[in-house]
Amino acid sequence: MNLRRFLNELKTRNVVRVAGVYTVTAWGVFQVAKTVFDTFEMPKWLPVITLMLLAIGLPLTLLLTWAFELAPDGTIRRTRVVGDDAPKRMNWMDWTALAAIGAGVVIFVASAVGLAGSLRGDAPSLTAAPSKSVAVLPFANFSAAKDSEYFADGLTEEVTNSLAQVPDLKVAGRTSAFYFKGKNEDIREIGKKLNVAHVVEGSVRRSGDRLRVTCQLVSVKNGFHLWSETYDRPMNDAFAIQSEIADGVASALKVELRAGGGQVVARQAQRDPEAYRLEVVAKGQLRRRGKDHVMAAQAIYRRLIDMEPGNADVRAAYAYTTAYLAQNHLEGDFMPAVRSAEEQISKALEIDPQSSAAYVAKGMVAAIRFVREGSAQAEVDAEAAYKRAVDLAPRDPEALSLYGDYLAARRPKEAVTYLRRALEIDPLDRIANNALAGSLAATGHLDEAEQRLRANIELFPEFVDAKEQLGEVLIEQGRLDQAVVWYRMAAEPQTDPASSIQLANLYYNLGLPAEADRALTPWTDHPVVGPVAQAVRLIIASDFNGLATLSRTKLAEPEADPLWHSGLALASSQLGQYDQARAEWLVMSPELFAPSPKVSTRLANEAVDAAYVIDRTGDRGQARRILLAMLAATEPKPGLRQPNGRRIARVKAYVMLEDRDRALAELRAAIDSGYRTLYDLDLFTRLDAYPMMAPIRGDPRFRAMIREVEADNRDMRAALQSSAPPAGPPPRRS
Repeated sequence: MNLRRFLNELKTRNVVRVAGVYTVTAWGVFQVAKTVFDTFEMPKWLPVITLMLLAIGLPLTLLLTWAFELAPDGTIRRTRVVGDDAPKRMNWMDWTALAAIGAGVVIFVASAVGLAGSLRGDAPSLTAAPSKSVAVLPFANFSAAKDSEYFADGLTEEVTNSLAQVPDLKVAGRTSAFYFKGKNEDIREIGKKLNVAHVVEGSVRRSGDRLRVTCQLVSVKNGFHLWSETYDRPMNDAFAIQSEIADGVASALKVELRAGGGQVVARQAQRDPEAYRLEVVAKGQLRRRGKDHVMAAQAIYRRLIDMEPGNADVRAAYAYTTAYLAQNHLEGDFMPAVRSAEEQISKALEIDPQSSAAYVAKGMVAAIRFVREGSAQAEVDAEAAYKRAVDLAPRDPEALSLYGDYLAARRPKEAVTYLRRALEIDPLDRIANNALAGSLAATGHLDEAEQRLRANIELFPEFVDAKEQLGEVLIEQGRLDQAVVWYRMAAEPQTDPASSIQLANLYYNLGLPAEADRALTPWTDHPVVGPVAQAVRLIIASDFNGLATLSRTKLAEPEADPLWHSGLALASSQLGQYDQARAEWLVMSPELFAPSPKVSTRLANEAVDAAYVIDRTGDRGQARRILLAMLAATEPKPGLRQPNGRRIARVKAYVMLEDRDRALAELRAAIDSGYRTLYDLDLFTRLDAYPMMAPIRGDPRFRAMIREVEADNRDMRAALQSSAPPAGPPPRRS
């Protein structure tokens, strides 16, 4: 049968017109059905079934139309065969109907694929959101009282925490929900970004001892209010309101709020109402993360410990805020802060050995001790505490995020698992997103890491950590001039001294000492950072006698920061006072003096520096064991990117082991990978100024590579000064 005859057959049998009418009608029926399903929140597989039935109906209808026709007398008979006298052309109506068939097939296929994809969870969408999912948006504050804003935020967190106890209810993490605080964003966009089907909205008004809370549960798909309530109670009933809101939401979503009994409710109901109010305010304060806010929260938790000595959660929260202030804001003396936090963690775990909050705080304190002291045991303790917190609270996004963040620099592939779990619950968690970017960078996906960090900064323009981490990614690629731009922005608020110190390091590497000094100047009078800035200036000036004097002065203080052991070790090593340097390393890293020394990859450079000192005091065997342990620990692993700093540690080790060719090969690999920071950040010392590098300082190959880095840095300095940084990394020289 030729094409013309086939088209005549289709026309004569009315197949084309019937198909067109069926397609349009079926599509209309599907849209009506889908609207009904969405309105009544019926199972999301129903639209797929409906579409499949309608699609099956199309070929059946066409088959019947082909085989049978309506006779003039009204009876149904088999269709007559088309003869040569049949019309030879199809008119415009036939062609229009034929086009409708093609369009209908395309639409049906596309819709089926899209719906099936949403069922598989291929991409976040409104359809993909579980029907039993909710986000608690920050309650609006309509009060003028001093701490009302913090109370409203804290109450939001409490309701979120209550709902998060429901086993079969997905609750968006509070970090992501709070992103929308003060933003007038469409509720459908909120649902899409958080991948939830419902949101809880509310407002809080306080007047004297009266509290008025309004709350409603809203469907993201259609904006319908599924439940709403207004509570007008005395302030003493604040916890009861929290519980009733959670009950109302759970009932509307047909989930059981508290499987396993109401012991938590009973315990909370027995609390002093003022203690509950204070804890709610403290949570709201801590959410801000600024120094003044965290200090205010710490003061409240200290007061709550006196009011409720048997409350493990407030002791854990006090420890957390104390550690956060000591590390992130360098507030107060380090050792007293750590001891105070550890004391409260110990008591919290005595009260409640299953407190995940206490283990989170314990992990944070141990991680801080590792950073400040370099203790291998502290590193082990931190990981164990974070892991225990995750085991106790597998749905707590903060525990997942902190554990993933801790693993990111150690076992990045494993970190991705925990970070993705955290982001599934709390998709806008900026800490987890930063940590995931770090894991991506560690596995060699620097471009993807950079994109994720830029997106994080776009969402949170004030987030200093994301700017710092983006700067780190750029530094690893040798793009120092571009890194300066981000560290300038990170340092501008003068809230994080680490930004200013890293910015100064970049300026020194780019040959801009005056700019480096200006970066450190704002911290000159700070009781903790000021002496560190002074130490940096002394190192750059090669005034190691001055550094030794400063370090001894700081170590003589009643509560000395262990950081100054590093300062005295460096000064003593540079001055040739190796016995003194060895004594300092024995305090900082006693595990390096064991018969089988343990070396952390995070402290590879420090291990080499200690090995040099041990070697110079005559213990060459132990020095060699440390170097070999470090080389084994830092051996490149498949699927992981070797950080430039780790390569430089290996350069030093091979020089000490008298393997010059391997040392130069490691340096070549580091430069090709983006190494441009001759002044390291750990000790602000140039690579060629380290004492153990003396054997190869005069090697022409070594000098050529140093000149190559210096030339690239001069080019970047010129680009920075002209305010026109290049788009990519500096060119490689062979």
